[in-house]
Amino acid sequence: MEKSAKIRLIYAIFLGVFTVAVGLAIICVAADIYYTGKDTGVIYSRAIVGERLTALAIPLIFLIAAIILGAVFPLYKVKAARTPEDTLGKLKARIPQSGDGEEFTAAQNAYKKAAIIRLVAWLVALAAALAGAIATLCYLVDTAQFSGKDVTGEIFNLVKNILPWLCVAFAATIAATVTSGIFARKQVAVAKTMIKNGDKQAVAQKAEPKFITVIKSIIAKPAFTWAVRGCIFVLAVVFIILGIVNGGANDVLVKAVNICTECIGLG
Repeated sequence: MEKSAKIRLIYAIFLGVFTVAVGLAIICVAADIYYTGKDTGVIYSRAIVGERLTALAIPLIFLIAAIILGAVFPLYKVKAARTPEDTLGKLKARIPQSGDGEEFTAAQNAYKKAAIIRLVAWLVALAAALAGAIATLCYLVDTAQFSGKDVTGEIFNLVKNILPWLCVAFAATIAATVTSGIFARKQVAVAKTMIKNGDKQAVAQKAEPKFITVIKSIIAKPAFTWAVRGCIFVLAVVFIILGIVNGGANDVLVKAVNICTECIGLG
């Protein structure tokens, strides 16, 4: 492992451990607030919560700073390893359209078969994701599911109806990624065989459309990545402000209190 990769790994481990430590501290503070105020009858109030969380202000600031440092200002640039898909992309331009011999024909058939399997794997993953999204949307738009009379039951029903779809979508995506990688490696092997045994005068000269080349060049630029991140950040800030203005923040606070006092069992 390169030195830069080791440093990033150590930093990631430190950040993970520090995040868990801060999370445990927040849990301890929340428990202390509850058990201290249980006898007085006044458990949660803005003053009490603010006073207790002030003690965690410095660790939280350091945690946020560490996250920003790792996300916005990478310590070291690590050269990404070449994937089978990258190698295959470079070999495609050299694959002959025709060739002599059974070896070339077998390699050509194997190449097409692997391509079909990769396509089917991603289509299945896409279908699973779409099915899960549609099922989740149908459940969420049904306001009868969220009457507010039984918060605990509504949460359990939400998890029961949505979590399986999420698991299926994730599993299908992971399976498609693994399958695509396996058969991409097979395509690389047979592509080399086709190049070796094919007709040198029949190399496929399939130039990409100009607009695709332009789009790829734009996406590959770091400025594009930062622009997308900036737009997402601005959009998030706008939605947060809108939520505060229209009273959404108070609604979230009420729901959070209900979850803590009813679902988790603190009340």
